[in-house]
Amino acid sequence: MRRLLVAVVLLTGCGSTTKVLESSTSSQPSSTQVTYSLTSIGSVESPVDLVERSPADSWFYVVSQTGIVQKWSRNGASRVTVLDVSSSTSVGGERGLLGLAFRNVDDDWQAILNRTNLSGDTEVTIAMMNDDGSFRSTNSPGEVVLVVEQPYQNHNGGAVLVGPDNMVYVGMGDGGSANDPDRLAQSMNSLLGKILRIDPIPDGGYGIPEGNPFAASARPEIWSVGVRNPWRMAFDVHGTMWVADVGQNAWEEINALPASDKHPGGRGLNLGWSAFEGSHRFNDDVTMSDSVMPVHEYDHDEGRCSVSGGAVGNNTSTPGRAGWFFFGDFCSGEVWAILTDGVSTVAVETVSKNTGNVTAVRSTSNTMYVLTSDGNVHEVKVVRG
Repeated sequence: MRRLLVAVVLLTGCGSTTKVLESSTSSQPSSTQVTYSLTSIGSVESPVDLVERSPADSWFYVVSQTGIVQKWSRNGASRVTVLDVSSSTSVGGERGLLGLAFRNVDDDWQAILNRTNLSGDTEVTIAMMNDDGSFRSTNSPGEVVLVVEQPYQNHNGGAVLVGPDNMVYVGMGDGGSANDPDRLAQSMNSLLGKILRIDPIPDGGYGIPEGNPFAASARPEIWSVGVRNPWRMAFDVHGTMWVADVGQNAWEEINALPASDKHPGGRGLNLGWSAFEGSHRFNDDVTMSDSVMPVHEYDHDEGRCSVSGGAVGNNTSTPGRAGWFFFGDFCSGEVWAILTDGVSTVAVETVSKNTGNVTAVRSTSNTMYVLTSDGNVHEVKVVRG
């Protein structure tokens, strides 16, 4: 039985382009009408992530799957490479430098990287930063925090983010191939097919944070169970964890996992893979009594194939659409925003069509962005009325 949850690749020059890809207007369900448009502000080879270190910074970071991290001015006019780990990263298909997150501990900035190493395994590392936003070492991924062996080349996950508790959350795919062949997503002896919560140590390794739900088990790092390929995740201001989980052949899903009084969202929850794909029964031999129902799912009609999450809007980044979740589809090039009541989706709006192969939808404190595999970083402009 599924459970319902309530939760209210070449570097280009430095000039930005101003081509507006598409505009759309919507006025439901809110009485506030908004108009969406996308404008490319620059490009980098194979962008897969965009991360803000601090709202006080005058820059953000764009991550290239090739192993490059660039520091961009807010308008994209200035772009400089601050990290190059291409020589220690295996790239191709779903491998590469896949995620980046920042946290501040005792007034020191740490960068957490999620990439596939030269052996093709997931390697999470920690690198120290300078106050000016540069990395202390420009060609090293830093100290090794965690290595997870990958049995296949795909489904490496890639999401890494810092929660409201300042702990690090890592999205791990189910190991790859297709259909969860080794049934790893429900195995509590494997880190594959899980969301992990760890406390990285600057010199390498990690601690198990207080409150991890399976601390007494063989794998105390586990925070949530039963994901297929959590490419992108996000926390909102309420501590809800949003997980855009890539489906198998039929269904793409988005989960909204609410926070408790003590912990951010997702603690001890089972998202159902591979007993379920979305809300639909999948592997009959995988049994379970309780899993989370997605708040939104969509099928593969009209050329859709893979959800590319995702970010939650606020009154600055998406005026009139605070609390809406923005995401896209890699194959169809569509970008949507949804409003949920914590159980299901109550409104869907099209933000853009024919955007290209959408690799990620990300946000800073004041702007929403759409990244595409042709290299473009698109700023989403949301105008009221």
